[in-house]
Amino acid sequence: MDKNKILKGMQADLKHAMAARADQDTKIAEYKHGYNGEKYGNEVKGKSQIVSRDIKKQDEWLHPSILDPFVSTREIVKVSPITYEDVDKAKQSELLLNYQFCRDFPRFSFMSKALKVLSQEGTLVVQTGWEYKDKKIQRETETIEVVNGVETIVMVPAEETEIIINRPTAVVCRNEDVYIDPTCMDNMENCQFVIHRYETDYTTLKQDKRYKNIDKVMKESSGDSVNDIYYDPEDETRFQFQDNPRKKLMIYEYWGNYDIEGSGIAKPVVCAWIGNTIIRLQDNPYPDNKVPFMVVPFNSVPFQLAGESDAELIADNQKIKTAVTRGIIDNMAQSNNGQTGVRKGALDVANRRKFLNDENFEFNGTPNDFWYGSYNSIPSSAFDMLSVQSNEIESQTGVKSFSGGISGGSISGSATGVRGALSATAVRRMYRVRNIAENLIKPMMRKWLSYSAEFMNDKEIMDITNAKFVPITKADLTGRVDLDIEVSTAEDNAQKSQELSFMMQTTAQSMDPDMKFDLMADWAELTKMPKAAKRLRDKAKKVRQQMQNPDPMQEKMKQIEVQKAELMNKKLEAEIFSIYATGHENEADKRAKMAKAAVDEAKARQLHSASDMQDLNYIKTDEQIDEKVKRKDMEIKHKQDMQKEYMKYQANMEQMKMQQQAGDKQLGVMQ
Repeated sequence: MDKNKILKGMQADLKHAMAARADQDTKIAEYKHGYNGEKYGNEVKGKSQIVSRDIKKQDEWLHPSILDPFVSTREIVKVSPITYEDVDKAKQSELLLNYQFCRDFPRFSFMSKALKVLSQEGTLVVQTGWEYKDKKIQRETETIEVVNGVETIVMVPAEETEIIINRPTAVVCRNEDVYIDPTCMDNMENCQFVIHRYETDYTTLKQDKRYKNIDKVMKESSGDSVNDIYYDPEDETRFQFQDNPRKKLMIYEYWGNYDIEGSGIAKPVVCAWIGNTIIRLQDNPYPDNKVPFMVVPFNSVPFQLAGESDAELIADNQKIKTAVTRGIIDNMAQSNNGQTGVRKGALDVANRRKFLNDENFEFNGTPNDFWYGSYNSIPSSAFDMLSVQSNEIESQTGVKSFSGGISGGSISGSATGVRGALSATAVRRMYRVRNIAENLIKPMMRKWLSYSAEFMNDKEIMDITNAKFVPITKADLTGRVDLDIEVSTAEDNAQKSQELSFMMQTTAQSMDPDMKFDLMADWAELTKMPKAAKRLRDKAKKVRQQMQNPDPMQEKMKQIEVQKAELMNKKLEAEIFSIYATGHENEADKRAKMAKAAVDEAKARQLHSASDMQDLNYIKTDEQIDEKVKRKDMEIKHKQDMQKEYMKYQANMEQMKMQQQAGDKQLGVMQ
């Protein structure tokens, strides 16, 4: 396609994006107006013109607590593998990203600026990139030459490339310089283009081999000192260098999808122009083929990329506090404080002069003849109003100052109210930290990881990680490695350290040594003692190595101890067996003795029975008991025989009686 047509199409996108973000520019201007405490325009000469800066104060209180989790530790990135095969890759990526972000990157300055822009304007835009710089050096290398059949070593000059800088970058962009596709709503994945406007100079563009037509741009801009094409419209100083090497130029950089080949299919490209001259046009050089921009909202708004600042919540409260404060100051300014009145006639001319010169004087009358002015009394309702507004501001932002503000009393008069207030403050702060971690740090680390895999060589990665290089493919970058950013507030760290301390107190005696040292290292990291944590980690590693590769002498000693313990166990078992055998023998003896005793008892009973029988026979013989028993038996038998005869007689008599009755009945019938 024609480059002029491409440029007109991209400039048309820029024009529409400028119109779409006009409302956001207006809101940002209002946010910054309230943040800086600028005057409202309704001030009256001779009256107080003070503006309460509650928005800025809240941000200053909030800024350190949000910044600390990202700059207080040397290892902020934790890479978790998806599968077991990804463990080495994850470890290498973790070491590399921590080095790049924490040691080879001005993270304190970057995070501080990013958080300031985010809280003041409600939206943060960060551009990622890659910085590379090298130089050519001449070195002599050894080579072998064969002369007349003899090999000799000679030094040959050679040119080598020495890499000076090769690292990822991240830059905080001004919101007014970034124009985003207005159709992407709140999802950057759907963004078709991002246009970034920034100032540069001729020297920088000339040294960067990516830009062309620089001389043409300089010829077009020569002699034109007040041309908006080459100046920042937001720059109030309108300062410009007169020499060409330092002359400031306004460049527009288009990142997005565009059909530059006329094929009917848009593809990721980058195009930069100054005025009406294209100085760069190429495919997107980054491996992810995405725009290198991230947008972070402070308070997100559904279906919008831009967020809202705290000024959106507390601007009205700041105006109310400003009005009340101005009234208090005007009331005090219009009072007669510092004035003194004297009753006429109390001082003559000479003493009046001494009085006015603060000298000792004489007066007529009483001390009541002198009157001293003072400030007018201010009603308590004015201070109550200020207090109500302050509490509401701190309740909405979740930021508590040392001067009071959020308290349990403001919610309820119980300890539960106090805990609720403090918990709400910690939760609100943690929400902001997680917002930054999820929308800024994680996407930036993923981009850096993909850039590093593309632009760094094996040796550079091994020098940083001090380990064997593990290749990372594009498939690994897209889904097989999971980034986990560990950030927390002071309250979370304190709670975790207490839980670890309690666990160590209760389970340390039965815990494995390496696990114990690892937990102690975690506790040291939570309490901000990196040196102690490093020593404990090394100790845990040493213990694990000893467990995996034990000392032969120690193993032999352990075997001897085991054998000794086995011998002792066998000895104890033999002694126990002997004791059991002796017990069984004693038990058998006991049973034998008991059986013999039973036999003796049976013999004794038999002898006693025989003796008793002899005694009984003697008594029977002496008293004729057997004869008496025999006579008794005969008497009993005689009685039984007599009774049988009587019963037989009774039966016969009954039978005869029945026969006689039967004969009488028969005779009567016959008659």
